[in-house]
Amino acid sequence: MKKCCASCQHKCVKQDGSRLCALTMQMVNPYFKCRNWEMMEKLQNTGLGNGQVKREEYLKYTFKIRIEEQEAIEKREMEKDEQLSVIALRKRFEYNRKESIFMEM
Repeated sequence: MKKCCASCQHKCVKQDGSRLCALTMQMVNPYFKCRNWEMMEKLQNTGLGNGQVKREEYLKYTFKIRIEEQEAIEKREMEKDEQLSVIALRKRFEYNRKESIFMEM
């Protein structure tokens, strides 16, 4: 999250689209940040994950698949470039998860 007027709690936008600081009543330019900058409430939780896996279930699933892929590569049953992409791995996890939830019903 960039610390600038666009993400400030005190930002006001005029009808013509220009930005104005509600505290100082000063017109501000893009990327401008004054000493009164304060994170906008709606943006305070943005990016808290920092790329970390938030669910242990997904972490275990990913670890299991990567181990299986590594073993298959070592046995020459698959090539390294055949490994699932992160996106494909996530889609497979979500699909399997939805299927198991459906089966429990």
